[in-house]
Amino acid sequence: MLKALIVEDEYPARQELRYLLEPYHEVIEIIGEAQTAREAISLINALDYDVVFLDIQMPGMSGMEIARLLKEQHPHLKIVFVSAHEHYAVDAFAIQVVDYLLKPVSNERIAETIRRLTQNDASEPPKPVVEPLTWVPCESGGHTIPVNVHDIIFIMAEHEIIYIYTYHERYPTRFTLQELQERLPQETFLRTHRSFIANMHQVKEIMPYFNGTYLLKMKDKHGSEVVVSRSNVKKVKELFNIT
Repeated sequence: MLKALIVEDEYPARQELRYLLEPYHEVIEIIGEAQTAREAISLINALDYDVVFLDIQMPGMSGMEIARLLKEQHPHLKIVFVSAHEHYAVDAFAIQVVDYLLKPVSNERIAETIRRLTQNDASEPPKPVVEPLTWVPCESGGHTIPVNVHDIIFIMAEHEIIYIYTYHERYPTRFTLQELQERLPQETFLRTHRSFIANMHQVKEIMPYFNGTYLLKMKDKHGSEVVVSRSNVKKVKELFNIT
């Protein structure tokens, strides 16, 4: 499954591209959108995307400048330009993009792009080792909120949405629990339950619950409780030297 980011400053254009890609949801998943170069670079640095659909005419830094920067910092990243102007095509392919889509984009043209993206390329360099997260990009009122990992009290999956809880607030994020489990500092964060990840430095109290499970009372302003499944109780007890 390819993880994709759409970088486009116009909302209708982002929605149109989502619509065109929807039939290919089994091979490509759109897990992020950005309206500016700064937002795009922040998201790409936070999550290991596979492909970026990139508009060329962007406010501030152009799509071409963004692509050159991304190719330097993330050589594994596949870039697909989406533009209303064909005269950028030569420069685009000079920086080894996968495809160049002209607006309005047809269904047939999207199908060809998907074929190119899913082709095995033996010359493609291996993906770099994923670094631990320092910031987790979250969302609030249509804006991206970068949350420092040290400010995270716990993380909860609720109705298929992942929420980051800080002392005062909670924010939805596009990360999955599995991705967060893999990229948050292992010495600090523990997957206590299929629906929870807890910051072990933010545990206020440990309480037996029922049927061999436990509850962690956290240090947020609400004193929230995080469930520890039976399979993870031993890890918690060892961590806090509970006999």
